[in-house]
Amino acid sequence: MRRKIILPVALLMLLTLQSCHKRCQCIGYNGGIVEYTPEEVNAQGKTCSNMIYYEGLATQRYSVCEWKY
Repeated sequence: MRRKIILPVALLMLLTLQSCHKRCQCIGYNGGIVEYTPEEVNAQGKTCSNMIYYEGLATQRYSVCEWKY
């Protein structure tokens, strides 16, 4: 009976811990890495993949942006 309770609790804790570290990681053309929190991405009204562009311009700022957990 004890195992039936421990497994779901352990899985829930694992999922909770992983969701806390979600970051939008952008890699620049010079190799530099910049990370944004989900709140910072939402504040700019963008998705992570759209963070490669400068605000209001179609010019790319980063080579790639993707979610990292």
